[in-house]
Amino acid sequence: MRFLAWIDALSTWTGKIARWLGLALSCAVLYEVVSRYLFNSPTIWAFDVAMMLTSILCLMPAAYLLKENAHIRVDVLLAMFPRRVQQAIECVFYLVCFFPFTLVMVWYGTRAARFAWMAGEISNTSQWGESIAWWKAMLPLAFLLLFLQGVAGFIRLLATMAKPADSAEEVAS
Repeated sequence: MRFLAWIDALSTWTGKIARWLGLALSCAVLYEVVSRYLFNSPTIWAFDVAMMLTSILCLMPAAYLLKENAHIRVDVLLAMFPRRVQQAIECVFYLVCFFPFTLVMVWYGTRAARFAWMAGEISNTSQWGESIAWWKAMLPLAFLLLFLQGVAGFIRLLATMAKPADSAEEVAS
């Protein structure tokens, strides 16, 4: 299953890149605070950079978190069912909620990013006036990565469900 390994590697890679964005965000905010309060010289770019980095930092690691099963889950009711029923419910969730939602976000995010590129859309939150098309392109990219990791998880779930109950734990790892 080289395709699944490729998706996992892509998710890990984007998760590692995203963690460096946290450092970049901290540096941008620190620079703004020092400039504003120590030198009385605020920047025109730090707010937009912080806003963009924060949103990207929230979106891009989603696929990595799904791969690591690190998203917050409230599975109090799910835990009451046998493992096979849990897997069936998870399968239905992928088909009814996860895949449609991620595909809708890719579709509409791509439309918004395309419009931003074509119109030369700029930020209206500062005097900096930077292009925000690349920033808008992060939304469909992040959801495409999340969709791909979901496909890998769904395939693994199906493989686990196809195995007999005693060997199902081996497939999951």
